[in-house]
Parts: sequence; C-alpha cells; structure tokens
Amino acid sequence: MLLKVENLTKRFGGLVAVSDVSFGIERGEIIGIFGPNGSGKTTLLNLLAGLLPPSTGRVVWKGENIAGARPNVIASRGVIKTFQNPQLFSELSVFEHVMIASFLAFTRIKDHSRLSSFLAPGKGEAVLRARAEKALTLCRLQGASEKSAAELSYGEEKMLGVAMAMMCEPELLLLDEPASGLGNDEIHNLENVLRDLRAHGTTLCIIDHKVAFLAKFADQAIALQQGCKIAQGRPNDVLADPAVVKAYLGRSHHA
Repeated sequence: MLLKVENLTKRFGGLVAVSDVSFGIERGEIIGIFGPNGSGKTTLLNLLAGLLPPSTGRVVWKGENIAGARPNVIASRGVIKTFQNPQLFSELSVFEHVMIASFLAFTRIKDHSRLSSFLAPGKGEAVLRARAEKALTLCRLQGASEKSAAELSYGEEKMLGVAMAMMCEPELLLLDEPASGLGNDEIHNLENVLRDLRAHGTTLCIIDHKVAFLAKFADQAIALQQGCKIAQGRPNDVLADPAVVKAYLGRSHHA
C-alpha cells in the first residue's frame, strides 16, 4: 500500500469538515474522490499534503505516519498537490515556470555524490531543461513553451500547474478540481494527460465534482457527503450505491 488513510478527521471549532475517513491507495492507481461543495474534498486533499494538520487520524505514506508533517517535508517525500487555480507569474513564460518548479528536486537528492554530479558545470541545467521538456510534452504544452502566462487559456493554466508539479517527480500526485471550469475539448485533453501521467508511473488521487469525468478512468471512486465517506469501490458500483444516489445523484449519473 503506497498511502493509507486511517480514521482521518478535521475539525474547525464545532464544524467537522472531514469525519473518520479511511481508504488506501495502491501504487499505479487512479483514485477519484467526488462530492458536492462542502463535502470535504479539498480539506481531505489538504490534509494529505500537509497544508492542514489533522485533528485525529493517520496518513501513512510507505509505512510512515506523515500526518501533521510540514508541506515541504511531505512534498520532498514524493506527495505533490496541485491547486484549482495555479498562482502564475504573468510575465514569465511557460518554460520558465516549469524550470522554477524544479527546485524541489534538489531536496530529494540525499546522496552528496549524486548532488555533486547533478550540479557539475553545465550538467545541472541540461538535466533540468530535459526534464522540463518532458513535463511539457506530457501535459500537451510543448507548443506553448514560449508563451507568457498572461497569454494562456484557463485550460492551459491548469495544465501548466500539472507540468510544474511533474517537475517535482511525484510518486503520488494530488489534483484539486482539475476539470473545474473547463470546456468539453479541454476535459477530453485532460483525460488523455491523466492517463499518460499514470503510464509515466505517477499514482493519481483526483478530487472533482464532475462524476462522469472521474468515472471514465478512475480505478476506484470514493464518495463524500458532509465530510463522511459514504461509498467506495469501482466507479460504476459507487454511482449505483443507494446512499450515493440518495445523497446527490438523483436518478441520473451524469455530471
């Protein structure tokens, strides 16, 4: 088990945003977590990434409890989170953004000899440029590498956020509402990118309110309601679960 969430709870005063949630993620899986606004999706992802400390419960990453660890520590161990709206520098190019994002790679090189080799004159930049080009290709942004962030469409901005995350070489990539605000063509492109990321060796945990989008490629789905997990399993089974249908799907399974 790559990641195991055990009885995770987050309280904000009297409000329980995440309540006793447990699940596991195997290496190479795509996990889709869905629910309406206020269901606890983003809070759950922030707990996994260390952006919020849990009130109770554990987040076990490759056998070690990382619940409450600082975000930079969790990120350096291979758990990287994207944001629904990436914070970009309007005057910088797409390529410059992914190069800036490479800083975390240095914290993951623990062996001094490897670090010395990486920083050898001329070699470090070449390695980073090759990594940047690979990330842009994976995210279908190779044709936009010289564009400034100000010139990007909303869909391209989101893809740039994913490319920047891939520069950190995540083992587990946490994606926050990647399909939010995208048109049909952009969502289709996103689906292809996510499949390629998995083929590249990245495990994915995706939260979104677009049920049909997640059901197309997720290996397992988790439904949340008011901070509680109400169903888990294969996407079609979760969508047919009476508790899920009663909670917010009604008679239709379409997002």
